[in-house]
Amino acid sequence: MIWCLIHKFEIEDISEEELSARAGLLLWCQKKTKGYKDVNVKEFSESWESGLAFCALIHKHRPDLIDFDSLKKENKKDNLTLAFDVAEKKLDIPPLLDVNGIFILILKYFF
Repeated sequence: MIWCLIHKFEIEDISEEELSARAGLLLWCQKKTKGYKDVNVKEFSESWESGLAFCALIHKHRPDLIDFDSLKKENKKDNLTLAFDVAEKKLDIPPLLDVNGIFILILKYFF
């Protein structure tokens, strides 16, 4: 989904050639979500489990699609569902996993 968001908005502000694609993507995510409450992107696992980072990325570019200030970090499944639904229905970005699939990946990763 993150790569699709980058492509969708034609983000070209990461030009540090010494960075790997993964490090460049992480830097892009950190820049785009900086300042969003309860969002602190440090890596590609725990930082995304609440769904807020996904919602912040969408809100950064299309604030009309998500009322970010109404979201609560405790509502992980709702946040992820919202982000994936908005991405699919409003931005034509197909989901690669559903919310339950993400929770399965998180459980496998941490336990």
